[in-house]
Amino acid sequence: MLDGSRREQLHVAVGVVVLAGCLWFALGMNRGLLLSSGIKAKVWPWAPYMADRQVVAPALSDPVWQFVPWLQLARRELRAGRLPLWNPYQDAGVPLLANLICGVASPLATPVLVAGVARAWNLSLLLRVLVAALGAFLWLRSAGRAPPSAAMGALMFALSGPFIAWLEHPQTLVMAWVPWLLLAVERLASNPSPYSFAGTAVASLLVLTGGHPEVALMAGLLAGAVAVRASHDLRGLVRCVGAGLLGLGLSAPVLLPFAEYLHLGTALSGKGRHAFVLPLAALVRFIRPHSAVGHPIEAAVTVSFAGLLLAVAAVVLCRRRAGVIFWSGVAVAILLLTYDNPLARQVAVHTPIYATRTLLLLPLALAFLAAAAFDEVRARISSQRARTVVTAALPLLVLGELLAAAHGVHAVSPPADVQATTPMIRFLQADHGVFRILPLHTFLPPNSATVFGLEDVRGYDAIEPAGWLREREAIGRSTTLPTVTDVIEPWSLVRGGKALSFWNVKYLLLHPQFRFDAAQWGRSMGLDLALAYEGPDGRVFLNRDVLPRVRCEGGGRARLEYRDPQNWRMTVRSRSPDVLVVANPFFPGWRASIDGTRVPLAMAAGEAIRIPIPSGVHRVELKYRPLSFDVGLGAAGLSVLLCILWMVASRRSGRSLQQPAHRREG
Repeated sequence: MLDGSRREQLHVAVGVVVLAGCLWFALGMNRGLLLSSGIKAKVWPWAPYMADRQVVAPALSDPVWQFVPWLQLARRELRAGRLPLWNPYQDAGVPLLANLICGVASPLATPVLVAGVARAWNLSLLLRVLVAALGAFLWLRSAGRAPPSAAMGALMFALSGPFIAWLEHPQTLVMAWVPWLLLAVERLASNPSPYSFAGTAVASLLVLTGGHPEVALMAGLLAGAVAVRASHDLRGLVRCVGAGLLGLGLSAPVLLPFAEYLHLGTALSGKGRHAFVLPLAALVRFIRPHSAVGHPIEAAVTVSFAGLLLAVAAVVLCRRRAGVIFWSGVAVAILLLTYDNPLARQVAVHTPIYATRTLLLLPLALAFLAAAAFDEVRARISSQRARTVVTAALPLLVLGELLAAAHGVHAVSPPADVQATTPMIRFLQADHGVFRILPLHTFLPPNSATVFGLEDVRGYDAIEPAGWLREREAIGRSTTLPTVTDVIEPWSLVRGGKALSFWNVKYLLLHPQFRFDAAQWGRSMGLDLALAYEGPDGRVFLNRDVLPRVRCEGGGRARLEYRDPQNWRMTVRSRSPDVLVVANPFFPGWRASIDGTRVPLAMAAGEAIRIPIPSGVHRVELKYRPLSFDVGLGAAGLSVLLCILWMVASRRSGRSLQQPAHRREG
């Protein structure tokens, strides 16, 4: 027969499998990918070919335009034997790994990087839920909750409204590991061991590299509060801080490039940020998850009505327990930061974060409270039969409620829609030269060109490269429309097109409804244009003044020999000293060499790369390898070494303390 521990492990394994099956069918993963690819039916060039697609969950368009293209690019780079450091298809070229929100560093994104979006996107989403549920269960069991109560709390967290609503976003790549972090911190603070120290460092690494720094910061603050509460003395708190710092060091290959990109971006300035709080009416989403009150994602909050009642009851039934007091305070603090009140408005206006995202942490607090109340209710039931019925029924009720609430939150799309192409896209791909495109109005939304290997001068991410945005103003004034960010209108182009040609923009893309005559439109804008393609999916105009991407400013000749996203090799012939221009925006990390000798690059971020060239024939190379990444690798290596040394020292210290006792026994 199995002992109690093994029986529980078996029950947990069976529960995880059952939960995976329930979620797979409840969300419709058996019918296609959880992606709102139907949104493409509303924009060109796909509109004429996807008219039969129903637009479901339009608020979940970011995964279609951003997260999936970034993961696809990262996969292409890894398969080519390169680290995914640079993205040439967005904003004329921006860091990829440093754009932490792309999520490529999270282990939960590994299935997509290995098997591709069509085969593994749903698996990545499912893993997020299962990892979150298992972590929450173990955390609650460690807090003394009985298995049924811990299981119910795990469901309240992993299937909660916030977790399911953000499932396709990198927020859940972070949140899935938060219960594991809390479990490790509590064990390290109260019962230190080499394994709890290493576990805290690794859990910190998983949270920090998950892909959403804002949510990781919130999780870190919560973990810090838990460490203060769980520590018996100052040494316990110091251990937690030390393990967290080691986790920070392990994350350095990702965090240092991110910090560099953030410093050179617009995010901290608040540019383009919309400060908001949730209306008090959105509280109805606790009991009516499909209510249209509030933003469909930001305001998602349900944890099941039964679970919510238990969480509220805990304040009465378990009011003397320190854990209940602490997590009640956490829940109240989150509500005050999220819903409309003077404090929430001040935080929204005066900080660069969206405090509404703390709702992702709220189900953890409510799960703790509900699990404590469930244990108390079960203990007060005198009848064994009634206790058995309640023990089985309540977790099933919570599961049913949350699966019903999750139904319809996400759209289901055919896998082929991810790579859906059109004749116009194939026309552009058939041009194997080096060029950029400029889609106008809402045509080919920013970042979507990444899927097809087309280099766009527009783009959007949460950081936004400030230097390039200043340079791009010389091409055209950008704006934001209700459905698409980073839009340049046909009439917003800068007359003369000097910057357009300088930055190697060969093709302008336009909706078919814009019936501009190439010659007339060109004359009105001071451009030399010719219609290169026309079809139901759009119109493509050739910029006949376009300059080569690689060229010399003097009389020299430059020839591009090889290029990939991170490496360029060129041959330059010049009778006199010249300047080689590579019309790519500079970013720290680009390194140049002439005939194998390193030469400095003296330009600001966003400016075109210019390399002084002596007379004669020379081989010029450009490589992208940011110093911040290399320093991060060194910091990670040092952190691993320190963690190993600490664990070895702790084990030796433990053995030395035991030796005298053994001798006395002898």
